[in-house]
Amino acid sequence: MDFSYYNPVNITFGQNKLPFINKLIGDRRTLLVTDSIFNELGFVDEIKNYTNNIVFILDDINTQPNFFNLKQQYEKAWKYDFEVIVALGGGSVIDTAKVLSVYDLNKDFDFVENLTKGNIAKSGYNIIPVIAIPTTAGTGSEVTPWATVWDTRNIKKYSLHLKDLWCEAAILDPNLTLSMPVGLTIQTALDALSHALESIWNKNANDVTTAHGIRASKAVLKFLPLAVKDLFNIEYREKLLLASFHAGMAFSNTQTAIAHAISYFITGHKGTPHGIACSFTLPDIIDSVVGQDIRIDNALTSIFGEPSSKKLREFLNMLGVSFYLKDYGIKKEELFNLKESLITNQRAKNSLVDNSKLFKVFEKQF
Repeated sequence: MDFSYYNPVNITFGQNKLPFINKLIGDRRTLLVTDSIFNELGFVDEIKNYTNNIVFILDDINTQPNFFNLKQQYEKAWKYDFEVIVALGGGSVIDTAKVLSVYDLNKDFDFVENLTKGNIAKSGYNIIPVIAIPTTAGTGSEVTPWATVWDTRNIKKYSLHLKDLWCEAAILDPNLTLSMPVGLTIQTALDALSHALESIWNKNANDVTTAHGIRASKAVLKFLPLAVKDLFNIEYREKLLLASFHAGMAFSNTQTAIAHAISYFITGHKGTPHGIACSFTLPDIIDSVVGQDIRIDNALTSIFGEPSSKKLREFLNMLGVSFYLKDYGIKKEELFNLKESLITNQRAKNSLVDNSKLFKVFEKQF
């Protein structure tokens, strides 16, 4: 099999690695993008102990970066002269930092909407380096070259994707994930599981991405139930963070596929948290793709012991996560709109799943 694989992010992984931030920043003027909760938890003060180069702290990040809030944050941030951005937080914080890192010569915000629509490459742009410090174990944004941006007015999700939007470096310290409550622990880990599985039934898959996807999936299946029962067990947290990293390394080269494409409609119209919205359809997707491709079947067998959704359904049941559309407010008559939303969705186009077969499975739920 011929393939290519690329991921340029400098990774530091392990417990108590936050002091490495001083070396990564060096003498560069730094914008710190974070969430106010990390001020309360002391993480911001800890970073400030390691470097004197922070010129501004932006800590009012939304859980879903959107045009309106990004405009405000962009105007705040670019009043300061900075050379690197440190993103401390979950996927929304890292995505926001990536958006803020892109600028035109006038440091104007008007280009961001064009950016999400793919026009920025034509008009020209520059990028400030980003150092990511994830505090959740799920999004993998620290090792991917894109960021999620929402148009809340039109209930539409965009993916900012530039060839040089990779983070410069990332510190993955499981100690920083100990603050996640049980609900967020489940949601983020299921997001990682979806990334991993989506990289397998993907037109862009290869041996490297599939190997990362298998390893990530196995780890989530093993360690998430353990972590839910023992939230402060650092070994379980470390394994889940490593699983998120491997999932990120998988879909960084494939993008996601049909489950994520479906999730955008469900999150936008029903408000379902992303990690749940992109994972509860996975069992039906598996049932729709089994028997289609020996490579996919072999990967699923490696993960679940058989090319079947049975083990995954048991796993979700154990976590209290429903895999029925109606439990997320989806009515049968909305399936048409859901299916229509996939027609122009790039993530759906990445999928090797037969949509007609999948939606027939969905219809049987009603």
